[in-house]
Amino acid sequence: MMTRLLWKAMCLLVVLLTATSRLCWADGEAGPPATEKGVTFSHVYKIDMQPGSCEQSQPQDAAVQTGSESSPTTAGGTGENEVVFRHNIRLRTPACDCGESETFKALMYRVNGLEEEVNYLKTQCADGCCNSKGAGVDTSCGGHGTYQPDGCTCVCDPGWQGPDCSASACDPDDCNDNGRCVDGRCVCHQGYAGPGCGQLACPDNCNDKGRCVDGKCVCFPHYGGEHCGVQRCPNDCVGNGRCEDGRCVCSPGFHGDDCSLVMGPKGLQLVKATDVSLLVQWQPVQGAEHYMLTHHPKNQEKALQEVRVANTESSYLISGLVPGVTYTVEVYAAINRLQSAADSIEATTDVSGIDDIRVTGQSEDSISVEWQNPAAVVVDHFRLTTTDPRGAQGQHSVQQSQEARTKHTLNGLQPGTQYRISVQAIVGATEGKASSTTGVTGQWLEG
Repeated sequence: MMTRLLWKAMCLLVVLLTATSRLCWADGEAGPPATEKGVTFSHVYKIDMQPGSCEQSQPQDAAVQTGSESSPTTAGGTGENEVVFRHNIRLRTPACDCGESETFKALMYRVNGLEEEVNYLKTQCADGCCNSKGAGVDTSCGGHGTYQPDGCTCVCDPGWQGPDCSASACDPDDCNDNGRCVDGRCVCHQGYAGPGCGQLACPDNCNDKGRCVDGKCVCFPHYGGEHCGVQRCPNDCVGNGRCEDGRCVCSPGFHGDDCSLVMGPKGLQLVKATDVSLLVQWQPVQGAEHYMLTHHPKNQEKALQEVRVANTESSYLISGLVPGVTYTVEVYAAINRLQSAADSIEATTDVSGIDDIRVTGQSEDSISVEWQNPAAVVVDHFRLTTTDPRGAQGQHSVQQSQEARTKHTLNGLQPGTQYRISVQAIVGATEGKASSTTGVTGQWLEG
């Protein structure tokens, strides 16, 4: 069939070329002398063929006479597997300017178009689909397959069959009784999916936020719910809050991206210090179940002591401490066996006051005193201050005695003068409470 089309196209091309060669000669007008040069058109079409791929029938008369000056058109096999079309036309030199003729231009346009058609037909034959096997094949495959030029066949899509993929490939039995066959495809009943409706479907196709496994959604990270339509929060708020639009709204007393942190007390401060106690307080934490308070002498973590404080309290008196010692105090909030970060301060107990200070002797220019050393603390020194009736003061630094009482004599005093004498224990930068007594120097006696 393809060969016949090629022959017809070739014949029409010859006719057009013949008409072109005669266009510029008027009826009855004599041609140019025989010695005048002419113009020759040569068209050769060579087509390689697969053995038996093209029909071998040819016209009985392959020669087409285009005029007294034209050569014949021939068609014949030059080899076992090829067909050659050769057409030569020699035009005599025209007596008129054919290039300017509109009719000539129109004919040349048609000649060029026919050449393109012949080239297309030649390409089709070269693809090996001119034989009876490929004749009439729908290269679009009915819109349900892919055409294969090498074999002149269609590779059908799933659900379609036949030479041109136009026949449905499924029937009700192919849909596993879970669907119906429509145009070669299974239209599944609700709850089923897959090419053969053999798979359980998931609700809403898991909202594209998960994959369907045996009819149940396995959600991607950060999504949850039966249909994977719920955006999950980090760690599901660890049970200490609720998830809203992917963010945790924490319950009272918790904070953090996943509500895993307990809010800690703030504003821990010292309210009052004595030589043996420290009173501290802090801002309460909403939702706290209780507080944990710890204390130890500074840099002595091994001596740490821990106290549990009820959630109704926000202060605590730490007692039984050593005078003049700096303590590290920390307080935590506790909820669900979780502890917050600690708030901490350093606080120092007062140095104990001096007990039992008394005058033990005097002279015209001196007074002797002694006092009880503070218990449970080693002082750096004692500060002893004297004040006379005019307000003039004098200060003395006295080292602590290794005995239970420390003694000291004040010299260089004025005779017959009453002095107020006070003693303070000094530990670092901490001053203890002062204790005082009164002493009088003796009168100066002339000898």
